[in-house]
Amino acid sequence: MGLSLAPRHQDDLLALDELDGLHEAPAHAAAVSKVLRKFGYAVRQPDEATDTAAEIRNAVTCADTQVLVVHVVAHGRLAKAGDCDLRVVGSDGQDLDDPVSAWISLIESHPDKPRPRTLFILDLCHSGAAAALPWHQQMPVGRRRAWVIAASGREDQAFGYRLSRATTAVLQQYLDGTLQVDPTISHIPLPTIAREIDRAVTELNAAEGYSQQIEVSRVPFTASLDDLPFFPNPSHVHRESALEGVDAGIASLLDDAFDPQHFILRGAATESLDRGVEQGYFSGREREVSALTAWFNGQGPGFQVVTGKPGVGKSALLGVLICAAHPQLRDVTQNLWFSLPVKPARNDRLAVVHARRRDLDQITDSLARQLGATEQDRPTDGWDTLSLIKRTQATPSAPYTLVIDALDEAERPEDITQALLVPLARAALTGSSQLRLLVGTRTEPPMATLLRLADDAGGLINLDHAQPTDTYRALSQYVGSLLAVGTPYAEWDAANAANALAEGIAARLTGINDPTRQDGTRPLGWGEFLVAGIYLRHVLTLPTQHDPAAAHDLGLAAPVDLPELLELDLAHRTDQPHLRPVLSALAYAEGQGMPERVLAHVTPAFTPPGAGDGSLPIANIRAALEQARFYLRRDIDTDGTTLYRLFHEGLTERLRESPHGDSGREETP
Repeated sequence: MGLSLAPRHQDDLLALDELDGLHEAPAHAAAVSKVLRKFGYAVRQPDEATDTAAEIRNAVTCADTQVLVVHVVAHGRLAKAGDCDLRVVGSDGQDLDDPVSAWISLIESHPDKPRPRTLFILDLCHSGAAAALPWHQQMPVGRRRAWVIAASGREDQAFGYRLSRATTAVLQQYLDGTLQVDPTISHIPLPTIAREIDRAVTELNAAEGYSQQIEVSRVPFTASLDDLPFFPNPSHVHRESALEGVDAGIASLLDDAFDPQHFILRGAATESLDRGVEQGYFSGREREVSALTAWFNGQGPGFQVVTGKPGVGKSALLGVLICAAHPQLRDVTQNLWFSLPVKPARNDRLAVVHARRRDLDQITDSLARQLGATEQDRPTDGWDTLSLIKRTQATPSAPYTLVIDALDEAERPEDITQALLVPLARAALTGSSQLRLLVGTRTEPPMATLLRLADDAGGLINLDHAQPTDTYRALSQYVGSLLAVGTPYAEWDAANAANALAEGIAARLTGINDPTRQDGTRPLGWGEFLVAGIYLRHVLTLPTQHDPAAAHDLGLAAPVDLPELLELDLAHRTDQPHLRPVLSALAYAEGQGMPERVLAHVTPAFTPPGAGDGSLPIANIRAALEQARFYLRRDIDTDGTTLYRLFHEGLTERLRESPHGDSGREETP
C-alpha cells in the first residue's frame, strides 16, 4: 500500500508563521502516487478533510498490509519543548499531535504485533531527525520494519520539493529501464534507490541553487539490506518468457529456475546457426555420454562434476541427457536425444536448476520445490543443506538426483559452492545418502574444493581431457550434420566438398591431420564445437565450394586463436554497430568490471568519427552486451548493479591494440 500526504497551507499562513503556501505539494504527491501505482501499490492520497495523523496511525498498524510506503510532502518543524521531535505541520499551520517518531514507534515497539514493513519518504525540513533516532539505530537491522528517506538533515531546510521530484524521476527510470539492477534480483535494493535519489537531488542543487542533502536510516556498514521488498525489480527475469519456442504445456509443469529452454537449446546444439529445436545435432562424446548415462541410472559415485573450458560443450552434454531423463521433457524432445548411443532412463525424482544469474536463495528454493516442498514448509531462515537433505529423506524410495548447471555464471558462485554444494556433495558421497548431485561448471578457483571432491571420488569429467582423435571424429560428424540440412552443401554436387570441409574444420581445430598447425595437437583454450559453429556460420556466407580440395583448404582456414575468432565473429555482426565499441571499452575495465552506466559514457570513445556525441542509449549498450555474451564475464556489485569484463586476456590485448578493427588500425597515423 502507498500513502501520499500533501497538506496545502493557506496563503495567510506565510505572514503568520513564515511558511510558504506549498501550493504545488498536492501535484508532487500525486506524481509520487502515480509512480508507486506502477510498482503495484494501492495508493491512497487523502484530501484536506482527512485527519492526517489518524490516517498514518491506521496505515502503520494495519494487520492486512505487508509492505507500506508513506510519502509526506509538507512543512516540518522541530518541537521547541518536550521531546524536540520532528513534527509535520498540518493544513491549519499547527503541528500534528503525533511526532514522526511516534509512527515509527508504533511499528518497531510492538514486535509481537503484525505491522507492515514501512518506508517513510519525508519531504520535510529537518526530516533527518526521523532518520537518526538513537533508539532506532540501536535495533538489530534484521528486526527493523521501518525505514526512512528524508529530504534534509535535522538542522537543515528542504527546498523546492526536491526529494519528491527526485523520487518520482528515479523510480520512473527503473520502470522505463534507464536505470537497472541485475535481472537475478527480485527487488531493487533500497540503498541503491537512495543513492540514485541522492544523485538526483544533487543535480537539482546544482541547477537551482541552495544545497540540500538527503538523510537515510543509518545501519552498521556490515549490514545487508538486500531483502527489503519495497520496489519490485522491473527487469527481473521471469522464466515464463524464456519458454518461447518450447511446448507451452511444459511451462506449467517445470519450476521457474529449471529454465528448460536452456537445456533444450544446448541439447539441440544448433544455437550458432539459429536452427531451433526441431532437430538435434549433438555428436560425439561417446565415453562421457556412457559414463553420465550410467550415473543418471544410479551407478557410480553420488557426486559428479562436468567441467571444461568456455564453449567446450558442458551444457550441451548435460542438456541432451536431461532432456532424455526428465519426465516432462523426455517425450517432447525425443528428436534431440534418440540418436545417443546409450540413453538415460526416465527419472521421476530429478531436480534441475540452471544457475546462470541466480543466487543462493533462488537455487535452494527451486531445489526444495522440486523435492516436493510447499511455501509453508520453508524454514524461517530459508532452505539450507540440512533441510534439503531432510526433504530427500521424506519419502523413502529411489534417491533424488539434483543437477546444477552453469554454476560459474551464478550470482556469487563461491558462496553457493561453499554454503550449499560442498556440503551436499559430501552428503551425496555417503553410503546411505538419498541424493545424488551433478554440477556443471568451468574450472575456476572458487570451485576448487568442489572439483577436488569429485576428482577424489572418481566423479570428475573434464571435457578438456578428451582425446584429440575423439574430438576430431565428433567435430567432423557435427559439422557434417549441420551442413547436411538446409545448406548448399546438402546438394548432390557438393556432397564430397561437404565431407572435405567438415574434415578440414575438425583437423584445424584439433590439430589432427592439419599441416598448418605448428603446435601439433595442442588443444584450443576454448570450445572446439563453439568455434566450429561460429566459423561455419561465416563459411555459409561465402560462395559454395564444389571442389573437395578447395573445401578442405577452406576448413583449414578456421581460426585457432581467440582474437582471430573475435574478428571473424564481429564481421558477421553487421547488425550490431555498437558491439565492437562496447567490447573495446570493456578492454579497459578494471577489477570486477564496468557497469552499464559507465559503459554508456566510455563506449563513444571507440565509435567511428561522426557516429554521434554524448553517451550511448542504455538500450544499445544492453543489445551489444547480449550479443557479446560469450566473450564476457559478469559479476554483481554490492548495490545490485551488473558488472562486465572480458573473460580472456587475449581479447583485452587485441581490442586495446585495435579498438576499431583492422581497417581502423590501418587508418591510424
